[in-house]
Amino acid sequence: MTRQIGPTVEILMRRVQQEGGLAVAPDFATTIYSYCEQIANTHTQRVIGSGVLTVPKQRLLFTYRDEFADAIDIISIRQSGRRIERVDDLTKFSAYDVDWFRSIAGTRLDAWHQIGRDILILYPGLAAASTATVEYVKLLTMHTNFVAAYNTDSELPDEDIELALKIAELVLLTRFRQLPAVKRLMDAFIARYAIKGIK
Repeated sequence: MTRQIGPTVEILMRRVQQEGGLAVAPDFATTIYSYCEQIANTHTQRVIGSGVLTVPKQRLLFTYRDEFADAIDIISIRQSGRRIERVDDLTKFSAYDVDWFRSIAGTRLDAWHQIGRDILILYPGLAAASTATVEYVKLLTMHTNFVAAYNTDSELPDEDIELALKIAELVLLTRFRQLPAVKRLMDAFIARYAIKGIK
């Protein structure tokens, strides 16, 4: 059963009340919770989207958020069903060609690299225009109005809701300088999620 935004935010407000004795405005709590859902999804990469990227000839550099406004991080790229290799840093392109940044006569894509959360480099530049299928971590819908979002289903899978709630709880308690409660919750948070790769 999919969790809804309103009841989940109510849980958040109750927890903050119990831990820090704070009354948080519902719209503010909804906004913070929405941001924390996005953070949780960025980490877990469970809600994904995909789309077709038009690759003009001789072009290596793309602002991928212009093509996919709801993209956070790119997961994979395929061209004609073939998976393109992801390189960890720019220096790895030199394994293909020392002058990789001038390579604009390719017949197929070989590698890609993401810089920040805006820039995508595809190697090599192609001699003719083509397309590629891009799979990416989806930027979840932002909710700022508690009443309007109350019965809206969360896009985050149920198993990740608790992670988003814990992050939101820590953010709100930190915002209101409830430092003893923050330390207690942070210790519990690290103990619970460190085994899942959160550092």
